[in-house]
Amino acid sequence: MKKLKFIYAIVFVVICFIPLVFMPFVKNNAEIEKRELTAFPSFIEDGKFNVNFSEQFESWFNDRLPFRANLLSIANFLKSEILKAPSSNVIVGKDGWLFYESESIDFINANALTDSEIKAVGVTLSLIEENINSKGGNFTFVAMPNKASVYEEYMPNGYIKSEENNLTRINEELDRVGVNHVDMLKVMRDNKEKGIYHVRDSHWNYQGALIGYNAIMDSLNKEHKTYDDATYTVEKTWRADLDKLLYPVGGFMDDQYVYNIDYSTFKFEGARGGADPKEQLENYMSDKEQGDDNIKSSNKNVTDSRKLFMARDSFGRAILPFFIDNYCEATFKRTDNPDIVSIGENTDMVYEIVERNLNRVIETAPYLFAPRRDNIELSNYASADETLEFKYSDEGYAIRVYGAFDDNIDMLDSKVYIVLSNENEQVTYEAFPICEKKLLNCTNTNGFSMFINPKDGLKGEYNVKIIVGDKCYEANTIAFEK
Repeated sequence: MKKLKFIYAIVFVVICFIPLVFMPFVKNNAEIEKRELTAFPSFIEDGKFNVNFSEQFESWFNDRLPFRANLLSIANFLKSEILKAPSSNVIVGKDGWLFYESESIDFINANALTDSEIKAVGVTLSLIEENINSKGGNFTFVAMPNKASVYEEYMPNGYIKSEENNLTRINEELDRVGVNHVDMLKVMRDNKEKGIYHVRDSHWNYQGALIGYNAIMDSLNKEHKTYDDATYTVEKTWRADLDKLLYPVGGFMDDQYVYNIDYSTFKFEGARGGADPKEQLENYMSDKEQGDDNIKSSNKNVTDSRKLFMARDSFGRAILPFFIDNYCEATFKRTDNPDIVSIGENTDMVYEIVERNLNRVIETAPYLFAPRRDNIELSNYASADETLEFKYSDEGYAIRVYGAFDDNIDMLDSKVYIVLSNENEQVTYEAFPICEKKLLNCTNTNGFSMFINPKDGLKGEYNVKIIVGDKCYEANTIAFEK
């Protein structure tokens, strides 16, 4: 018996040491899982012994455990394919369909924005559109529906779909206030029988992207190639993002529409290593998702002088070649907080963001100088009993002014005006109805934020009044350099 126990102990110790033996020789988990691994913890933090060292070390070690990716793949296969249970932030739907777990919140409408926040989205986008139009460009907003919003029939039975959510309410609000946008939910649902989303990826495939591209160009009122006659083949060559989450090693390939299109000659600004532009585009369009954060292209074959600026997320990658082929110059910035000031004259703007991230439109104010509204009459607003406080900072390129409102305040149409006055002048700006929660370190829903253009030439100290809803509030003063 003692001999068996001794052998058992030896076998146990050997098994425990196998990962350590193989650690220097196996492929880096960061390379396999496409993420940053936990850093090695410090023994001392802020001059004191790190009491969380053991937990942090465990995370560091687990991230570097040899064959970790293989073990994850095996475990996820058993959970997802056999038990049909959610795994690695992936919902396993019907007939092999996969969905992001975060989509479920929109699906059941568990993350509903308040009415004032919905209106704030409309005001924010209207201010962006006003600026783009003033510079001779056209603007359109594109809220890309989650896959579950288009193919709800493949979601598990336990998820009860709500007929109303942030996406449908924002589309209705943009219709109400007249902001140009593409109702991509309707476009995708009208074409869903064509199979326009990947089964094992969270995004549309290239056929869905082509349909979406034409809807966007129609919205921009831009003459464009439709590629209606382009031929294609369906090839099972796509390494899908949700499948990668389930199976860091191995996994299943997804179908992709491969179009036979002869795009006109173009160039990328700052091409990496002098790579051929079409080869570079193929890399951007691949399932590698690498190096596509900021892309600029030029196409001398396009005689129309209108340019394009696209604020986009991962959905925007699939439509890159179509836009590049139809604009003389195009900039694609992967961001949900666009720099509007940098957009030049005669430039169309596409602001694309996926449904599950719509709240980010009003998380922080886009970089855009606040428009003047000097026709606002203070006498049209009742004087509020209470006063408001705000903060401001000199950012060098602009003065940022921001603050929060009590959540009980009646925002009405969510318009916010900031009135600055002294003995010499009175200047009124319209601010974004956005609460800078990170800057203010608060949880308030309502607020305001704006950038004052240094070229406005404001000097010295100004008294401040804030108009919101049907009231005018006294506030603290603001000082500019003389």
